[in-house]
Amino acid sequence: MYDICVCKGCGRTLEKKFLYCPWCGYSRVSHDEESLDVLFNQYEENRKELRRRQLYEMERELEDLEDELSVLVLSSQMHK
Repeated sequence: MYDICVCKGCGRTLEKKFLYCPWCGYSRVSHDEESLDVLFNQYEENRKELRRRQLYEMERELEDLEDELSVLVLSSQMHK
């Protein structure tokens, strides 16, 4: 099993053997250790932001689908 930790830069998990985060480049060397609460809070904030972006994208897609449905309904009513 790997020894893993949480990146202080982006909140992703990575192996402790890495000196730099492969995703964001954050250096794990010569930094004071932060408490786990701070790391988990940062991780949670990153996850919340990701969820917000996903929800926003889904909302846009739903609006596009509703517009297409409206056009289809109008078109079918005109052909009656």
